[in-house]
Amino acid sequence: METQKTEYEADRFREIKTSLSVFFSNKGAVVGLVIVLVYVVDALLVQFFPQALGLKHPYTLVSNYVNPVPQPPSASYPFGTTFPGVDLFTSILKAVRVDLGYSLFVVLLGAFIGTVLGVISAFAGGIVDEFVMRITDIFFSIPYLVLALAIGFVLGRTLDNMALALAIVWWPIYARYARGQALSIKEMTFVEAARASGSGGGKIMFRHILPNVLPPIFVQISLDLGTVVLVFSVLAFIGFIPNANVPELGYLASLGLNYVATAPWTVLFPGAAITLFALAVNLVGDGLRDVLDPRRRS
Repeated sequence: METQKTEYEADRFREIKTSLSVFFSNKGAVVGLVIVLVYVVDALLVQFFPQALGLKHPYTLVSNYVNPVPQPPSASYPFGTTFPGVDLFTSILKAVRVDLGYSLFVVLLGAFIGTVLGVISAFAGGIVDEFVMRITDIFFSIPYLVLALAIGFVLGRTLDNMALALAIVWWPIYARYARGQALSIKEMTFVEAARASGSGGGKIMFRHILPNVLPPIFVQISLDLGTVVLVFSVLAFIGFIPNANVPELGYLASLGLNYVATAPWTVLFPGAAITLFALAVNLVGDGLRDVLDPRRRS
């Protein structure tokens, strides 16, 4: 028994070592991971240790109505200022926490709901499978942004409600993806062995099928994070989410919209922060996809 346990641990170690080797051989994925970690560290510092970044008001924008006109980048303001006298550099540091936090909420809640429903649908089959898939078809028949806007209007145009609305419309892609994976996994030998040994349906679904569905789900999560950040920024930029004094990247870009011809940095720097994060998580997703590719592991 001890020998089998040792061999299992050795196999697991080799598996992890191979996965890390494949991921870090993708230079783009490594660069993306570093950028994502910078964003994550910034968000954590703003949330828990804002004094480490020299932020006196980490959760609100600080305006300067004495000099509200955007000022160009300088030693005092590395990214310049935007209307009304808001320091772009410190505001972007604050905004990363908001955008990253809400995007994680949307994607993780959507992934949780969709993955669980997809696994249950595939395992149960029959009427349950038909019902869940028809619900997902209804969601897919309506553009997700239009549906999210409609739900947002009903719930109220706030950041919290918009995040919930996006999570409500985000689960179907995970349900369909998880169902497809679970349909093939439930026919495998180890699942049949678990069923033959007397394991109940719940144990088979969540102990044997679900863990094997998760790796490709994680890839999809990494790709969706960038998409949700962009969606949030667009909604704030067009004014759908009232963000008075709330540091958010799309809202920051909208503040300088009237000055884009004379002060392009007011839109350039918030837009670059959004684009850089979206690009980084997509690079990480490509690296994770390589890890799951059997041809890269041979």
